[in-house]
Amino acid sequence: MVKKINRFIGISLLLFVWSCAQVVAPTGGERDISPPEITGSKPENGTTLFNSTKIEIEFNEYVVLKKLKEQLIISPPLKYPLKTKIKGKSLELLIKDTLKSNTTYVFNFGNAIVDLNEGNPISGFQYVFSTGAVLDSLTLSGLVIDAFSLTVEEDFLVMLYPKFETDSVPSKELPSYVARTDKEGNFTVTNIKEGVYQLVGLKDKNNNYLYDRPDEKVVFLNELISVQANNESLRLYAFLKKDNKQFIEKQNLENAQLDLTFKLPLENLNFSLLDTTIEGFILDIEKLENKSTLWLKEISGRKLRIEISAENFIDTIKFKTDTIVASQNLQMLSTLEGTKNYFEPIELEFNRPIQFIETDSITIIDNDSNTVPFTITRDSISKRKMFLEIKFEKDKEYSVMILPHSFIDIYDTSTDTITASLIFNKLEDFGKLEIKLSNTISGAKLLQLTNPKGEKLREQLVSDSITTFNFIAPGNYRLKLIYDRNENGLWDTGDFYQKLQPEKVILFDDPINIRKNWDKEINWILP
Repeated sequence: MVKKINRFIGISLLLFVWSCAQVVAPTGGERDISPPEITGSKPENGTTLFNSTKIEIEFNEYVVLKKLKEQLIISPPLKYPLKTKIKGKSLELLIKDTLKSNTTYVFNFGNAIVDLNEGNPISGFQYVFSTGAVLDSLTLSGLVIDAFSLTVEEDFLVMLYPKFETDSVPSKELPSYVARTDKEGNFTVTNIKEGVYQLVGLKDKNNNYLYDRPDEKVVFLNELISVQANNESLRLYAFLKKDNKQFIEKQNLENAQLDLTFKLPLENLNFSLLDTTIEGFILDIEKLENKSTLWLKEISGRKLRIEISAENFIDTIKFKTDTIVASQNLQMLSTLEGTKNYFEPIELEFNRPIQFIETDSITIIDNDSNTVPFTITRDSISKRKMFLEIKFEKDKEYSVMILPHSFIDIYDTSTDTITASLIFNKLEDFGKLEIKLSNTISGAKLLQLTNPKGEKLREQLVSDSITTFNFIAPGNYRLKLIYDRNENGLWDTGDFYQKLQPEKVILFDDPINIRKNWDKEINWILP
């Protein structure tokens, strides 16, 4: 009996071990990261005396096309779109154009050809052929950057033309050669025939290789460029031409406030109510550069039109008056609480124009319960802004109380009671930056202090070789210099048709760190 039990246990153990040792299907392996390989093409890549209308490219695995329209660059461009077809492990290209004689064509697929399963791309694959007896082989490379921000321009077309007699050629005719910039703004035009060319670059919004839209960035060289055996890398500055067509970009009516945003700044604007007469309908107007704000009389149940006119501009807007409600209280938009700069008055900004100020309803006391003198002045441009100056002492805290009816707007409403505690910073809380410019080009220059993103914080006209920025909060900054060619105090863009390049901009190479109570000096040697 014992032998039978032992035999049973032994068989059971054997079956258990056998089941554990069974071979099972693998759960997976390393992901395939290899791109497809090209095994051949008909006609062969690099063919001369090309006269076919069909190209077949063979791969070692199944492929698909991904974003071909965005990725494929054909140089010179074809008049008719290229037809493509995937057949098994091959890509078929059908050409509808009549090809130019004695011309080298380059089909640059970018990253458009990927394998079927993993999407691995064949990076930068080019199919090249010539309709003549020779494959042209010269190249031209460079970098495209924005003329003002100096950031790189991705997906920017760089095009070469034979010397053209009229500047309208880039807006009407296809180029002889074309290339596209990569993520770093670099480009390489390949397979160029030796010669002299006109260079124009384009942020092609409608994918037609033509400079035919006002919202397309452009770049060009004033001089012809000679493409020879050795060509230096180019640095090209792209810009958007100033659009002089004026129009109203945005119209917004909220409560009794009508905001109008214009494409360009306008001076001497006039507003006239059409179709009807309402005495005092426009209570106040604020005009700031390209924006105008109208505060309207409260009225309901009407459809009205206002004509807006200025020199060489006229337009009409429509709105319903059932949205004009002026019963809401006046609001202070500024934050009064917190730390204030000791070297400047405190700005008080409201949502409506102020018509009356009652300073007796405003009280300021220090932390010793002493009443503190103050003054309030109006802004010279905006009726919504006031400036509060307090006769303060260092290291003291101040309590401000603004009672209702201290500020009364054009609708006879006022704020609710406003209370705030504030302190003033000190000179030692800030740093100072002194910049000495060396080897400068003569003429007016604007020096900007920006944040790390390139947004302007301060700006000064450079009047001599040393420029100083005072009262800088601790942090990291950048410097930008603008050569103000026309001395208008602004950076001006270029114009392709007037052969006008944008004004030159230079960035200081390194970030600038400002510390508390520290003076930093920089000697900027300019090219």
